[in-house]
Amino acid sequence: MEDMLAHPAQDLETPRSSIEIVSKVLSQTSVASTFLKNAGIETPVSKSAASAAREAQLREQLQEEKERADNLKEQLVHLKKKAAETEESMARTQEVMLKNQQELEEFKKKQEANDMILQCILGLHLGNRAT
Repeated sequence: MEDMLAHPAQDLETPRSSIEIVSKVLSQTSVASTFLKNAGIETPVSKSAASAAREAQLREQLQEEKERADNLKEQLVHLKKKAAETEESMARTQEVMLKNQQELEEFKKKQEANDMILQCILGLHLGNRAT
């Protein structure tokens, strides 16, 4: 422990605290050491485990958000496709209605012409009977 305290680790930016050194030595001697825990001292290992758990939780949330976003994108694509199909259908319906309206107008004109011809025929026929 004294060597670790006297010679800080070269790969670390900050020197190790005495708690980190004691924790490391205790973990090397006994895996089930509860000395620091019983003394109420939080070990860096437990911080690391908590940090890793939090990171895992955040990664899971991120993955869920990505899946939710992908799902929303798929729904948007589906809705856009459906909207385009509906617009096309409405345009075709409008064309058919316009065509039907034009045909109706033509039919009315023909009917009026036929009515006039019929009135002329009836007028001639009734005129011949009167004489």
